[in-house]
Amino acid sequence: MGVMKIAVVGYGVEGKSVVKYFGKRKHEITICDINGEIAKLPEAKSRNFSWKVGPHYLNNLGGFDLIFRSPGIPYLKPEFNAIRSQLTSATKYFFEKCPCPIVGVTGTKGKGTVSSLIYEMLRRVEGGSGGQKINRVFLGGNIGASPLDFLDELKPGDLVILELSSFQLQDLNKSPFISVVLGISEDHLDHHKNLDEYIEAKKNIVKFQGTADFAVIDADNEVSNSFAKDTKAKIFKVSLESLIGDGCFIKVGKLIFKRGETGVIFGEKNRVGLIGEHNLKNILAAGAVANLLGVPVNIIEKATREFKGLPHRLELVGEKNGAKFYNDSASTNPSTTIAALRAFNTPTILIAGGSEKNADFSPLGLEIAKRKNIKTVILMGQTRGRIESAIEKACAKSPRPDAPLELIGADSYMEAFMVAKMLATSGDVVLLSPACASFDMFKNYAERGDLFRNFVLDAN
Repeated sequence: MGVMKIAVVGYGVEGKSVVKYFGKRKHEITICDINGEIAKLPEAKSRNFSWKVGPHYLNNLGGFDLIFRSPGIPYLKPEFNAIRSQLTSATKYFFEKCPCPIVGVTGTKGKGTVSSLIYEMLRRVEGGSGGQKINRVFLGGNIGASPLDFLDELKPGDLVILELSSFQLQDLNKSPFISVVLGISEDHLDHHKNLDEYIEAKKNIVKFQGTADFAVIDADNEVSNSFAKDTKAKIFKVSLESLIGDGCFIKVGKLIFKRGETGVIFGEKNRVGLIGEHNLKNILAAGAVANLLGVPVNIIEKATREFKGLPHRLELVGEKNGAKFYNDSASTNPSTTIAALRAFNTPTILIAGGSEKNADFSPLGLEIAKRKNIKTVILMGQTRGRIESAIEKACAKSPRPDAPLELIGADSYMEAFMVAKMLATSGDVVLLSPACASFDMFKNYAERGDLFRNFVLDAN
């Protein structure tokens, strides 16, 4: 391969990984980003790269051999229409070059938890023998490292687990060996042109599978379940309700993996490390993958008990005066906040609101109206008015005179945290589960969650 001219569109985590990967191969790289400030970074002084920053960063991209689009740059931007034959991404390039099997996990939410739990199960048998020998396990994608960071290390006997967002799946033409499709609901409508286009992007995780591949699919979610008709892979479904065919389910409190006429128990519903019904589904999905890969049942069961989840996902960050404070900042859409609310039956103070993604908040309003344990909702951010309106409309249809609901507005997250702390009494749950992205006030949801955690830990 001779020297190529490569454009990297978007200089975030994935863009920097692309620059590092191709930079050490001495290719000509041009970094394109709307943010003019990045030209002031120390690496901008390097003679190895060219920089194209500011509002016209997408102009005149026709002279490049490869154009790497970062996930945050919409695939359907009209500026890409003329150069789609050169357009790629770090994820697409990785799929083309990866020498070992890939387990890919997608869904609207839960994919980080499931990817990490699969990793926890499999790393316990690294170098050992299961149903198939796995030398080393790597975790990356939308969580952890960009896959290009470890591409050069991979050997055929290794295994890669990738958390895959719709942004990363959008231009794939190759699917994983094992695809996991969790629940899919409305999200990212600020990025995708509509819900149908968002769903179509997700489908690429199963669309190119063959008959030797596997698809683990949430059977309780109508959209996810429909993906079964789009794959040639052997299908294993997960369900909390009922199960026909192969897959994972719960019966008399036991977590069961069924394949053909046989089944194995790999855990107990009341002895898992994660809280919430939605996390039971996540555990079933991870258990299905581990069973398919031959991980011994005792190791799977031990992982389900010991895995306590990821930061910012129903994370218990502290207890003050008998009230428990949970950081669920990664809940950036209404459906995941609904799932978080369903995890608690004790009196709950909800902190919600954030930046706009054009989500429909009416289901969240209905959930809050019917859950009489929710005593206060503290709202802030760009979406404050729309969430408040959705709650008020739902409460008007279903009044709760025996369980009054208090709605409080706050001008900042710090104000919201302070109000929640003052209102919380012994036995309460204070839940930061915003149902929205964070970009009106923060760099990302992690920064928002860290602020909440630090507030709780520092509070007297």
